[in-house]
Amino acid sequence: MGRLGLGFRGGGEEGRDRVETVVGGCRARGGGGDELNLALLKEARVFYFNSDIFTCPSMIPTLFRAITFFKRFGGHVFFDLNLALPFWRCRHETKEILAKALEQADIIRVSRQELEFLLDEEYYLNKRSYKAQYYAEDYHHSKDRKDHYHYMPEELAPLWQDKMKFLFVTDGTLRIHYYSPNFDGVVVGTEDVLITPYTCDRTGSGDAIVAAMIRKLISHPEMFHDKDVLERQLRFAVAAGIIAQWTIGAVRGLPTESAAQNLKEQVYIPPLW
Repeated sequence: MGRLGLGFRGGGEEGRDRVETVVGGCRARGGGGDELNLALLKEARVFYFNSDIFTCPSMIPTLFRAITFFKRFGGHVFFDLNLALPFWRCRHETKEILAKALEQADIIRVSRQELEFLLDEEYYLNKRSYKAQYYAEDYHHSKDRKDHYHYMPEELAPLWQDKMKFLFVTDGTLRIHYYSPNFDGVVVGTEDVLITPYTCDRTGSGDAIVAAMIRKLISHPEMFHDKDVLERQLRFAVAAGIIAQWTIGAVRGLPTESAAQNLKEQVYIPPLW
């Protein structure tokens, strides 16, 4: 089954979000325009897709056709890079394949490893090199470490598009870097991996973080222009990612909103809620 996009909408007896497939089709027969669920596209508020769709060339035209229709209804297009294995072979080829997707999306999420791969890993590793030491004598010795490095907006120019509203760079549950046309910053999470006696499966942790982002972008649109609100809601996403590591993610699915909110209030002090 080829999945092309997801429409998120509230409702249901228990007030849970329902996720419906916009387009579904067998890879062998591709996806035609008559398969688009325009009624759902019109109702959806976020159109989500990732790089997996580009491993099936016959589905690509239908993807962009769906995005074209969706944009007429005024929603947000969320591109979660989530590079499939074939895309790690050649940086330049990958950038060419994904170029149109990057242009169409107004919200993009990449991992730190994916970002460095696309921007040239060797260059940035050399730029951020530091002398090995067992302790830091002051803050400046630790702030430029690879795991803590925050890219400047101008360094991300190759990926940034004029109409983009957000670029999120995630590093597991350790940090979430965010960039918008008006501000940028980082939300500090917990050390990755957060191993506990009940840690059982890390599958789906990144998916939980992305799902939490989408949920909060829908329910708190002020995140697009208020840096403080954005950081508070991204801490919720960190909590969701942690819970996904403590449960059998591939079986139980995404954590509930109440569970993520409860953990957020345990991980962070009240002023950061």
